[in-house]
Amino acid sequence: MEWMAVALLASMLVGTLAYWDSLSRFDNLIYDQLSGIGRPAPQADILIIEIDEDSLAAFGKWPWPRQRHAELFAQLAKGKPKAIGFDVLLSESGDPDGEAALAGAMADISNLFLPLHFVFPGSNGAEYDVKLPVSPFAETASGLGHVNLVFDTDGVVRRAALCFGDKGKGDAWPHLMEKVYHSVAGRSSPAYDRLADCDERLLMPFAQRGGFQSISYAALARGEVPLAFVQDKIILIGATANGLGDQYPVPLGDGGTLAGVEIMANLYGALTRDDFVHPISFFRHLALSLLPVWILLLGFWRWRPRTTIIVSFALLLTILLASAVLLQFGFWFAPGTALLGVILVYPVWGWRRLQATSDFMDSELQNFHRAKIEIPIMRPELGPVDVITGQAEQLTHAISHVRDLRRFISDALTNLPDPMFITDREGKVTFVNQLAQTGMEDGAQDLALDDMLNRFVSPKDLQDVKAYLALKNRPTNQDYVEFTSLDGHIFAMRRAPVVSDEGLQKGYIHYLADITQVAHAAEQREEVLQLLSHDMRAPQAAILALLDGHEGDETSGRIEGHARRTLALADNFVGLARIDASEFAGEDILLAELVAEATDSLWPLGKARNIRCEVDDQSEGAFVSGEPSSLYRSFVNLIDNAIKYSPDGGVVTIRIRVTGLDGQPFVSVAIADQGKGISPEMLDQLFERFASDDSMAQSSIKGAGLGLNFVAKVMERHGGHIRGENSRDSGACFTVLLPLAPELEDQAG
Repeated sequence: MEWMAVALLASMLVGTLAYWDSLSRFDNLIYDQLSGIGRPAPQADILIIEIDEDSLAAFGKWPWPRQRHAELFAQLAKGKPKAIGFDVLLSESGDPDGEAALAGAMADISNLFLPLHFVFPGSNGAEYDVKLPVSPFAETASGLGHVNLVFDTDGVVRRAALCFGDKGKGDAWPHLMEKVYHSVAGRSSPAYDRLADCDERLLMPFAQRGGFQSISYAALARGEVPLAFVQDKIILIGATANGLGDQYPVPLGDGGTLAGVEIMANLYGALTRDDFVHPISFFRHLALSLLPVWILLLGFWRWRPRTTIIVSFALLLTILLASAVLLQFGFWFAPGTALLGVILVYPVWGWRRLQATSDFMDSELQNFHRAKIEIPIMRPELGPVDVITGQAEQLTHAISHVRDLRRFISDALTNLPDPMFITDREGKVTFVNQLAQTGMEDGAQDLALDDMLNRFVSPKDLQDVKAYLALKNRPTNQDYVEFTSLDGHIFAMRRAPVVSDEGLQKGYIHYLADITQVAHAAEQREEVLQLLSHDMRAPQAAILALLDGHEGDETSGRIEGHARRTLALADNFVGLARIDASEFAGEDILLAELVAEATDSLWPLGKARNIRCEVDDQSEGAFVSGEPSSLYRSFVNLIDNAIKYSPDGGVVTIRIRVTGLDGQPFVSVAIADQGKGISPEMLDQLFERFASDDSMAQSSIKGAGLGLNFVAKVMERHGGHIRGENSRDSGACFTVLLPLAPELEDQAG
């Protein structure tokens, strides 16, 4: 009876959700992700002419004079495209001369289609009003089509209306893309022919963002694009600039928007391929939604709990997989109802079985608490039971192992490979393993914590250990303290609270890890760094000092160059090693001032080759939080590279700006040279250690491949970014982004 009640309740719930389409928002999210698995290829014969930011910068604020569009159409007429869809509303009158010029330019194009749109609600009680282009344009155009978008309940454009009005009576306005298709193909699209009425909305697939060929409106209008590029193309003209309000959410799975003209390009592609997605009928949807629920219901009688949960997850994955597979064949099965049915039926049935099991365990636990030494194992013969009830009988056998488990834990703690001891809340040692009491003849049990430390920790580290143990809150960066024991070993002590099942603190566990070998290795590593930092730098500095003031020749110049290279190599190597070994300790730095200091330090190097460094600072005194020495060294490396790869007499440009990335303010430093640029094979490995390409260097001093790796490490340490690329004209450009200092960021907010 209980099973039947659960089955009936689950079936009714699934049917209700399917009928009312209650999970449409969730289903839309799933569709957005699954539709990205096999996106169609963009139409090769579509060319989008974008009214983008470059066009606005070239021709001024929108809207433009209609004379401007007339000039564009004059260019297009020479290119002989197949058809043109102009996604710009022309329903308002303007300058008569401009309108005449535009109408004249339109007359020279044979297949030009203009948009009309609808205003909801209409006037005088009408459902909507039709807004046509003004008469000179409407009469000149080859046809008119609507461009109204269809939004789902979540505000995303997934569907399209191929017409508005009454198709059966012949009183319908086709979509602008349907008009373009009819002009190109010489007939209506198959999808339009199948429409019973204009109320049907078609679910259209989307190509990858930016997949369609596109050119800037300004580039074409100024004649920068060969006319052959537009020949035999389907031209779609529309706004893509963010400020023009023609961006709409689309199901690309990334939460971004798409320009209306690119949405129309996708619609035209769907019309051409005739691959609109068809939602399955209600009854098929209901059957597919109930099938996994009933599979799970029938399995409750035979499957173990582990099998049931595995099958439940398998069913959830199967539902999603079935939806994805059907979508590849052009059918949409909304999986939300089926998923919710499986998700709900399992806990409802599990709750009923859990209640029965809980009652049984409660009875057995009462018997356990009444027992003093052992629990008599009773095995009554029961009638037919399900799997869970049969497993519950094994509870009485598991209780007898509790005491063995306690002994096992005690033995495991005692024989740990490192010293360990436990104290209560008053600081008395309640447990200590063998290694922790080595050398204590009278034992460590029941010792006070201070006495335990006095017998184990060397006097010079005793206060540091006590200070760590006195901390009220656990440190987040370094939750341990290092010390030397009385026998000369080096340990790292970590303390953690011992908490009861009720959440009450009972004491502390202290674990001591022997890090003697690690500590000695760290000392040797520091000695090597000192050798590089001092013993290798000192001779090179002496060489530079001897050369200073002497009249330079080619030999002394080479000696000086190699000495400076050795110094830089040592600095970069030591910097890399210390970055990995030290904690970040930042301070507020005026970045423009630091960059200027780095630039000034390389003035002699640039002067020797007549190379000029120009700093363009528009950061308005922006501060960053950083380590001055490593940031200074990083910018020296970047500027030094720019000088190294610049031709004699060249200019190194350094631009400092405040910019934004993902809603966070950054200070940008771009360093560009006029050299030959970065070789393509080096672009992917610029910041790897020992990656160097001196084939394009103008200087005879070659690099070791540590400088950029050091810079990348420093930027990562500061929460910033660096990228290297070739400039559009010539040379390489390295751009550094560092987060604006938090205090100044708050003030700016």
